[in-house]
Amino acid sequence: MPKPETYALVIGINNYRPYPETPSLPSLSYAESDARKMAQALRDPNKGQVSKVRVLLDTEASKTAIEAELRDLARRMRVSDTLIVYYSGHGMPSRLGQATLMPSDAKINDEETWLPLEWLQEQVRKASQGRGRLILILDACFSGQSRAGSRSFTMPGRKDLPKPQKPDLSGANVLLASSADSEPSWEDAELGGGIFTAYLLEAISGKADENGDGYVTIGEAYRYAAVRVEAFSSRRGTPQTPKLYGPDDYTLALNPVAVALSRLANLKLSGYINGEQFDALAAWLEGRRQPEDLKQFLAGALTGGQFVSLVWAGAIPGVPAQTPSDARLQKIGWLRREGKIRLDQFWVLSQMIQTGKAAPDVSEYLAGRLSEAKFLQRLRSGAVRGVPR
Repeated sequence: MPKPETYALVIGINNYRPYPETPSLPSLSYAESDARKMAQALRDPNKGQVSKVRVLLDTEASKTAIEAELRDLARRMRVSDTLIVYYSGHGMPSRLGQATLMPSDAKINDEETWLPLEWLQEQVRKASQGRGRLILILDACFSGQSRAGSRSFTMPGRKDLPKPQKPDLSGANVLLASSADSEPSWEDAELGGGIFTAYLLEAISGKADENGDGYVTIGEAYRYAAVRVEAFSSRRGTPQTPKLYGPDDYTLALNPVAVALSRLANLKLSGYINGEQFDALAAWLEGRRQPEDLKQFLAGALTGGQFVSLVWAGAIPGVPAQTPSDARLQKIGWLRREGKIRLDQFWVLSQMIQTGKAAPDVSEYLAGRLSEAKFLQRLRSGAVRGVPR
């Protein structure tokens, strides 16, 4: 059975189309950059399993373009698939009180040019033939208040705002909203973006993994972001309360550190690495940069067996080699650890040692009769038989 797929449409609008003799929607400062950051986070293979991310920014995010992308992605969906729609920009309640998004070509006095959430859900339902689930993540607000620094505006000529309707979500669909119906959603120069998106990105990075199981559910992401958004906005005197509607169990992102620790723990429990090696490898996970071969293993480019061979040979910086171990393998491992040979060269050399069929130059180097400098010179010139140059 094919594995479930997740698709994403990411929309960010700073500047809206002007119309003659019609008030323009106010520009925003960080909606576009928020969308770029979100797209980057969703594309990161270490944090999630999003198969395809489409991005529409500013003038690209017209009503027609948004509808076309929604249809295209929704048509791909099967029963177990998910479509994430992230929107950063202006929102407004319609005359009926429906939460409505503003595409880049929205006309402020023509609701036919707007995007009601119910309409958006219906477009996805039709295109997907009712398959899969839709997750809406909105850094916008529907308060209808014109407040500088917020993602809200006041409709010209409208005095009485309709009472906002509770979002009508079908089936397993989810809405994660940046603020309550009556509140603006704020941007902040200190955070360099929308307050909600800034803390949601932190959540997706793995920080929201409450139980340490390696997965960040949308419920965990919501709880992590909501606490911080409320605290930050309260300090600014601009209350903002994120809201979650619908099921909260969908896995929104992976916690890369927890997943990596789990993989290393499996190697230790299976007896392939010892406690000292595990501790040294785990210490690397807390830093910003990991050794290249560790990164390759965690990304799935190296099998467990290949990675263990590197560990045993002492090829991972800061990680002790296996004891007792073949001194010849450790000598090759040291070259790899110092970046003096490539991974493909390490595999060939280690295989030569293990099979007892080393090329003459390799045997001379391992026996100490050929200096490291001369051995590497011959290696790089392609003069060592059987080893790629």
